[in-house]
Amino acid sequence: MNWIRNKRLVKAVGILSILLLLLVSSSIFSIYIFFNKELKRQLTDTNMELLGQLDQKLELTMKNMDKLAIQMLNNRDITRFYDYELNEQESRSNSFRISNYFADVVSSNEYVFSIDLYSYSKHQLVSGTLLNEQEFIQSYQWVNDFEPFEGYSKWMSTRRVVLDQSNYPIYRNVVTFVRTYPLISDPDVRKGAIAVNIKEELLYDLIRKTSDQDEGETFVIDANGVVVLHRDKKILGINISEMPYIQSILNKTQSNGHISAEVEQTPSSIFYVNQDYTGWKIVRFIPEVQFNQPLSVVRYGLLLLAIVLFVMSMLFVAVVGGWTLKPVNRFIQSMTGRLTVHPKGHLIQKYSDEFQYFESTVEHILQDRELLYKQVNESKPLMKWQLLTELLSNRDKKWSSLQSYMDKIGIRLKDGQFVVMYVEFDNKHKIATMQDMHLYAYALCNIAEELMNAESLGIAVEVDNGKCAVIMSFGDQDSAEYNVMRAVSVADLMRNFVREYFNQTITVGIGDSVNSFNDIHLSYKQSIEAFRYKLVMGGNSIITNEEITSDQSPQFYRFFAMTDGIVVSVKMADSEKLRYQVGKWFELFAEQNVPPEMIMQLIVQCLMEVATVAAEIGVNVEEILPGRDMYDVLNQYEQLDHLQQHTVNVLEHFIERIREKRNSRDRNEVIDKVLLYIQQQYNRSDMSLNLLASEFRLSVSYLSKLFKEQKECNFIDYLMDYRMSKAMEMLVGTDEMIRTIAEKVGYSNVNSFVRIFKKISGLTPTEYREKYKE
Repeated sequence: MNWIRNKRLVKAVGILSILLLLLVSSSIFSIYIFFNKELKRQLTDTNMELLGQLDQKLELTMKNMDKLAIQMLNNRDITRFYDYELNEQESRSNSFRISNYFADVVSSNEYVFSIDLYSYSKHQLVSGTLLNEQEFIQSYQWVNDFEPFEGYSKWMSTRRVVLDQSNYPIYRNVVTFVRTYPLISDPDVRKGAIAVNIKEELLYDLIRKTSDQDEGETFVIDANGVVVLHRDKKILGINISEMPYIQSILNKTQSNGHISAEVEQTPSSIFYVNQDYTGWKIVRFIPEVQFNQPLSVVRYGLLLLAIVLFVMSMLFVAVVGGWTLKPVNRFIQSMTGRLTVHPKGHLIQKYSDEFQYFESTVEHILQDRELLYKQVNESKPLMKWQLLTELLSNRDKKWSSLQSYMDKIGIRLKDGQFVVMYVEFDNKHKIATMQDMHLYAYALCNIAEELMNAESLGIAVEVDNGKCAVIMSFGDQDSAEYNVMRAVSVADLMRNFVREYFNQTITVGIGDSVNSFNDIHLSYKQSIEAFRYKLVMGGNSIITNEEITSDQSPQFYRFFAMTDGIVVSVKMADSEKLRYQVGKWFELFAEQNVPPEMIMQLIVQCLMEVATVAAEIGVNVEEILPGRDMYDVLNQYEQLDHLQQHTVNVLEHFIERIREKRNSRDRNEVIDKVLLYIQQQYNRSDMSLNLLASEFRLSVSYLSKLFKEQKECNFIDYLMDYRMSKAMEMLVGTDEMIRTIAEKVGYSNVNSFVRIFKKISGLTPTEYREKYKE
């Protein structure tokens, strides 16, 4: 038995050794792959960053040369040279001063070798010298090159300037910067140019290698492949675009990057950066041997580490394996015995292997855990929706119970002040499918929560198709107005995001700030009410409850009551009566000196009511109202009569669309007979939908449906409007008592008649008679 156990121990140790070998090998290999890629990326990034720094140094120096050229062109003597016709004496004196000025500049700036000043109109240098063809070719070729140039300044590739005209001439390599005079001028009106000759070796010092161990090379070429700066001065000004790696760089569309190619038959890594200022390219190549040297060090180091780890693991397994394997076997045997025994002591199943049942049980536990975790994650959106529904309801809630629920689904809210936003996509009919609608809403809720959590806390959930509710929570330290402003800023960011990334628009209604989570439903109700003003504000709007909240003064309510009559006139398509009512409305505005803000509010409220009625009839309100803020439209009118005319025009436009809608419908003979019966029997106090249904042998539901389809209103509204119109005729045309008129139009209760009359006309029957009888 001991022999069998020792054999098992040796077998277990051998298996563990093989597993450790595979584990160490795979780990070291994975680490090598990771570090190899990471180190190569870091080396690439380092070289690209180095080129970027060299580019910045070179560009800064060149821009300083540009500033120096501009400064010199503003010199008074130089402008005299270009702009004035000087006699010989004045010209020599002016040239002398310019030469001294250039000498001071050259001596004070180590990069400047010389400065040339040439006049195209005079065909001479500042010294007065008329250049011959040989001089042009040797030292002033820039004059001819720059004359047809369309721009205002140009950096020219490196050229050689003759210093000594002897039989053995001496040359100096310079990079020339030319700027036109005047500073902004086309070639046909250009008077001249200044050329600043810069020492090539000093510019090259800005990019050359800084370490002797650096076997790489850095140089500059222009857009055509001509060498501008290089360590080898013999190839300066030579076009090397025929070299394969230079062709590859010039053909690249990226402004910077790196490639692998052979340079002088040596495999190399080549990095390049495009200089935006000059259009030149800074190129750096490093032999692959040098570039991969750090990678070799890592490779050999990891190999040595793998050997050491494997030897140490073998020793560890040999020494500790026997000490740990026995307790493990004992534990597994004990757990297997317990797991395979029924609670009452009966074995439920036998397994051939003592590890089998233990492994199976643990696997089931892990599967159940994963399934439970998946179910919890899948139910989070529903739990989140339930939480938002609970917060938006008007039921009393306890913060402590909500807090524990929010912790489970990872939502945080502050127990302070709250602002609710109601968000809905505009033109939902243009969104292809309902699935796309839900995806848009899901993404909108996510971005809303990210924006809110940047400065406060909040939750956003889709409550219906394309309709989202957003709750923002704030601390108690800020005012309610400030919290609403923050909500507006978040809404504006949401609107911009949807327009930019979804190519859609949204409208946002924002309620007032409330001080308790039990009042969140009030802010939600206000946000929906504010959203309804999309009819007059137009889509892609942010509407706060403050913008649409009515003035609470009695004067406002008196004027607002008059809008009911205007709405009735629009609904009845009575243009003449509408113009009369609006005229009286604005006449009272002028008589009682109503503030402009209240007038704007009343007009918006009136248009809101009319738009709601028109939408119920089937009129497309968006074709009538402007697509921008209604207040902006109204504020452009400076006189009350102009504002009145605009209001009448909009309302008459509604009437035209209502008439068109009605004319497009097929007449129904049944409804015509019913309407005739009402007009003849309207004075009956028992007039009702049931009476009509019985009279014409129709069902109540069918008759109600006919009214809504043909008259765009229900039976009660139609009967009430008709009775009131008859009452108005009697009030103006007779002297009968109010009670008598009420009974004649079907009201046995005079108080009900007066209340309904005032609601429709804005006046009591007595006031109406006094006002309109004359």
